[in-house]
Amino acid sequence: MNKITKISLLSVSLLVVSGGAIAANIPAIMATYPTISPTLIELITTIPSLFIILTVPFSHSFARRFGYKFTVQLGIGTVLGAGIMPVFLQSFWFLFFSRILFGIGIGLLNPLLFSIAGKLYNGKELSSVIGFQSSFEGIGGMIITFTVGQLLIMNWRSSFFAYLLALPIFVLFTCFVPDVSIEADHQNESEDQKIMPSTYAYIALLILVVTIYMSVTVKITSLLLEKGLGDATDGSNLMALVGLGAMTAGALFGSIVTITKKWTVPIAFFVLGISMFMIALSHDLTSISIAVILCGFSFRTFIPYLFNEVTQNRQVNSQKSTSLLLIGFNIGAAFAPVTISLLKNMLPSKENTSIFIAEGIIMMLGTFCTLITNGKKVKCHNKWEK
Repeated sequence: MNKITKISLLSVSLLVVSGGAIAANIPAIMATYPTISPTLIELITTIPSLFIILTVPFSHSFARRFGYKFTVQLGIGTVLGAGIMPVFLQSFWFLFFSRILFGIGIGLLNPLLFSIAGKLYNGKELSSVIGFQSSFEGIGGMIITFTVGQLLIMNWRSSFFAYLLALPIFVLFTCFVPDVSIEADHQNESEDQKIMPSTYAYIALLILVVTIYMSVTVKITSLLLEKGLGDATDGSNLMALVGLGAMTAGALFGSIVTITKKWTVPIAFFVLGISMFMIALSHDLTSISIAVILCGFSFRTFIPYLFNEVTQNRQVNSQKSTSLLLIGFNIGAAFAPVTISLLKNMLPSKENTSIFIAEGIIMMLGTFCTLITNGKKVKCHNKWEK
């Protein structure tokens, strides 16, 4: 496949994590709709994740009936229409409904990106594409969040024009990404294929790691204020550095997984744990900056590794496994603020520093457990070969 095909497929990933990009609009929207409950208004940033969770399980069934390419096109079109709908409609309830539609659009297209990649590429090239998909997700979130911030200077409704990015993506995908064969899909992947038990372990790990990763988004600005190291602008800059680490990991993923192989997860957990400790114990912005880059790098090494494992494994139902992983990811993201709040209430100290220390300890325990598990697998494999 040529480069334009690969870029066109990857470009769709720019939209995947853009649902929360409009979070900065919340105060202005509250001012516009004073009679609406603030909690309900805050839900417009998380309601897409809920409907992604509800839509993902049906995406492959829809695609088998109507075509993989058409389903992705429908998803992009829904994201585009729902994304810019608030610009033109005055009712809050139309705004709320548009966010539901937005989540449905992402839920339709997201799992199919892995399936299409798995049919167009294989081996190390597939690993590389999955890594770049993860990288493009981070880039897309950064681009749309930045654009929303700039357009917000005009007014909050205009900021939704940021989702016009979906238009050129729709054109690229339509023109340069081929449709995959539904018949070939049925030959290569039987409905009778089961989900490997390891997939459920991956889902549990995914929810845990996504929650810990999201604590940086939720708490980093509060931590800076608590330590007297910076303000909201510094917090925003640190989030951009998280994206830098994520982009780097995505770009290097194919090479990383070739070198680290089955040890990728414990290494990623160890680096993520170190980054949590650094964030908690740092006394200047420079060291925290290094820590958040490591955080983004380790997180976006772990995520594509899981999807690469189930996509490359021809002995399992990779479509169902991918869908379950995506559901786990969005559960972790959607409920992260609640989970982090519960963790904070369990700790003796209520300072934000304690949260990051606790999360660092959790990741070190995760490193230890995955090292033991992998060691046992390697030992059994070597014994079997003898």
